[in-house]
Amino acid sequence: MLFPTYQFLVFFLIIFSLIVSVKPQVDLYKIVLLASSLLFYSFWSFDFLLLLIFSTVYNYIILRVICNSKYKKIAFISGLVFNIGYLGIFKYCNFFVTSLFEVLNQLQIPANFPVLQIIAPVGVSFYTFRMISHLIDCYQQKIPCPKFVDYAAYITYFPQIASGPISRAREFYGQLNSPEKYDYKIEEVIVLILSGLFKKYTLSSFLFNFTDLPFKVPQQYSSIDLILAAISYSCLIYVDFSGYSDLANGISCLLGFKPIANFNMPYRSLSLQEFWKRWHISLSEWLRDYVYFPFGGNKYGKLRKYLNLLMTMAIGGLWHGAGLNFIFWGAIHGLGLIVNHLCKDIPQAIHFKLDYAFPRFAKFCSWLLTFTFVTCSWVFFGTPNWETAMSFFEGIFHPAVATFQFNFWQLYLVIAVIGAINLWGDRIAKLLQTVLSLKNIFFRVVLVSLLVYTILMLGPSTMPPFIYFNF
Repeated sequence: MLFPTYQFLVFFLIIFSLIVSVKPQVDLYKIVLLASSLLFYSFWSFDFLLLLIFSTVYNYIILRVICNSKYKKIAFISGLVFNIGYLGIFKYCNFFVTSLFEVLNQLQIPANFPVLQIIAPVGVSFYTFRMISHLIDCYQQKIPCPKFVDYAAYITYFPQIASGPISRAREFYGQLNSPEKYDYKIEEVIVLILSGLFKKYTLSSFLFNFTDLPFKVPQQYSSIDLILAAISYSCLIYVDFSGYSDLANGISCLLGFKPIANFNMPYRSLSLQEFWKRWHISLSEWLRDYVYFPFGGNKYGKLRKYLNLLMTMAIGGLWHGAGLNFIFWGAIHGLGLIVNHLCKDIPQAIHFKLDYAFPRFAKFCSWLLTFTFVTCSWVFFGTPNWETAMSFFEGIFHPAVATFQFNFWQLYLVIAVIGAINLWGDRIAKLLQTVLSLKNIFFRVVLVSLLVYTILMLGPSTMPPFIYFNF
């Protein structure tokens, strides 16, 4: 069940009416929220639901042992092994089996044993990361062991289970157990939902047509087409994922939870370090707190810091998918962050700044370099495998086709709109909120109706799936 569909609208209206009525009764509210989340997830697959329930129950048993037993270290290690193994089986088993077949074929060793193709449950990466962080927090005594209903509601929370954001347990429980609903402003919620619909239903769906085939068969496109496809994919993955986050946050506000900042105009970044502070913020902070810091962070000198950055980003790449292209995507971002830190460390050591003489030009060059790097790295992320990514770059420099196919003014307009969102998105949102806060109810209803109608008219008849549902 996708957010911007009529099926979800009917589902949510029923759930919302129930949850709003029982919110002051905290225990009943939690049960209704948990049941709603399980029902929502069951629409994907009943088998996936059983796996989610099994993993949730097992992790909760481990939490109880950690909090109430002298064998907390053994339980903690077994919990980590279970979750990493659970994620490994469903996300990486097919990759490792395929790699084994390739190695055996190269060694000319016959391999005829049957292989079971495993389908990864929807959102397995997101809810497993929440389980891992919860284990660590309880083991380090940062949070007490919750009640089972609280824990299950946190893990299965339906607005976030498929593609995040990755909420933290402490903040979630505080709001879950409050008899007072989150005091949201209705104009804030409307802007979040309109933003999500516009990004996903209109912009993302349009850009999908310019990225799907070029990223699968780059040999059929010219050099300019591939460059436009790469830029389009940068725009696509931003509006697709940030649009989902906006919808998830808007829905969460209505259910009684504060929105989680997950994107902050990332393509206006002047460095790769700044980009990762603006892009998929909940994942960046998760990797920082539960991977980078446990590795040692920057405590043991610059060389160790650079190594920790590389390993953290490589793990982040592997989390997104099983394949050399994902691992390489994470690794080059790690290398890019190392270079970024070196550029800061070296001028600081010699007390010299390169942007003193030409600050505006230096900022433009920093932005262009950052955007180019991120866009090129998305090629490894968006192509199905390493070979296709290499073929994509080869097609840019040595195209097999000379015909320019993507010369459409609508494409340039959409890219410009997304550029404006990245430059002035906060101002646009505040302006729209101000207009919607006017006291004239008739004006507000007409304006929202016109915006929704425009979004639906500009959208496609069939909406492509969310990109991050794959992860």
